[in-house]
Amino acid sequence: MKSTITILALLFCSLFLLPKEVFSQAQEDEEFRRVSISLQAGLTMGYERDVNRLIGSNYNTFTQQTYNFGGGIQYAITPLWTVEFGYRYNTIEALADDGFETVVHSPVFKNIFNLNRIYRRSSLSDWINPYLILGYEHDFYTAEDEDARTVGNESALLGGFGLALSLSNTFDVFAQYEAKLASNRMDNINTGFPADQVGMSSAGIRINFGRSSTKPLKQSPPIRNITDKEYEELMSRVNEAALASERAAMQEEKIDELQNQLSELDAKFEEHIRQSERFNELLIDRIDSLEYRVNNIEMRIDSLESEREKDLRSEVPAGHYVQVFASVDYNSANNVREIFLELLGDEFDYTEEMVFVIKRQQFYEVLIGTFHRISDAQDVQSIAADRLPDSFVITFPRPLHLEEAYEGTEIIHN
Repeated sequence: MKSTITILALLFCSLFLLPKEVFSQAQEDEEFRRVSISLQAGLTMGYERDVNRLIGSNYNTFTQQTYNFGGGIQYAITPLWTVEFGYRYNTIEALADDGFETVVHSPVFKNIFNLNRIYRRSSLSDWINPYLILGYEHDFYTAEDEDARTVGNESALLGGFGLALSLSNTFDVFAQYEAKLASNRMDNINTGFPADQVGMSSAGIRINFGRSSTKPLKQSPPIRNITDKEYEELMSRVNEAALASERAAMQEEKIDELQNQLSELDAKFEEHIRQSERFNELLIDRIDSLEYRVNNIEMRIDSLESEREKDLRSEVPAGHYVQVFASVDYNSANNVREIFLELLGDEFDYTEEMVFVIKRQQFYEVLIGTFHRISDAQDVQSIAADRLPDSFVITFPRPLHLEEAYEGTEIIHN
């Protein structure tokens, strides 16, 4: 018991006193971070039925699942190989309520082999690192049951595997499985195979110490030894690179020459733009001139339309007429006149004279006439009603109370 306390005291002193000097030196002198500490906790697998297991625990008697925790100091010797010295606390308990309970304190030495070196040329290796564990534990244990209490210490071989995820250059998280061949007496029954198998799973956090600009050594760039032939090939490529550099210098001179030519072209292009702008101004003036001419043409068209309207009848002989259409738009009225010229072409000898448009105030009215008998007008109105149902018979002169509405329409009395 005294030796157990001594070893634990030395272990804790190592965890809390040693890093102060080692870590500071690692921060100042190392190109990569080599020193780290880790804390972990997890489960110790039980042996609940009489079946040998490759992964798990095998004892001389049935046990239940318990817990373990620990920590350690790591030092990276090479990117592939890291060593760790640490401590683990563990318990083993019988499955039956009246069985034994063993408390184990273990100094631990581990060799950790970083498998991310296998694919180091991939960026994935910077944050995912599978690893293997091979090491040694020395177990200081106390086993108790209702009848006896056993104290002892035994050596154990340790092996396992794990996966670490890098959160930053400073912090890693990891999960791992470890199995050790431990003392056959830790379950308080010294029978059977000369060693008991203890399976342990755990997870934890690792803190890497070093300058803020440095990475852990396991993330260092891959290094490859080359042969003489590869060296000669490398030097040949270096010479090719030198020639390429000379050619690049020549290309730079050519680029400068082309740049000067481009400047000259830019000047010519700017002059061309100025000429184009002057030409554009001339086009704008031409467009303004054309717009003026178009406006004059429109005015002339309006004048022609006015002249055309002057040809409208402003006087009608006294008699009866059929009014078929009225509109404020001359073109609409004239289109209706054309329709009735075709419709009544076989009815009259002088259809062009019989169908006409008069202007009354703002209205253009289409009339058919003159009829001296109202019955003749009614016959034509019945024909017109098939095409325009609202046609009607109108008689000139108009009654006295409508004379003002027809002011400007002269009535001719035969």
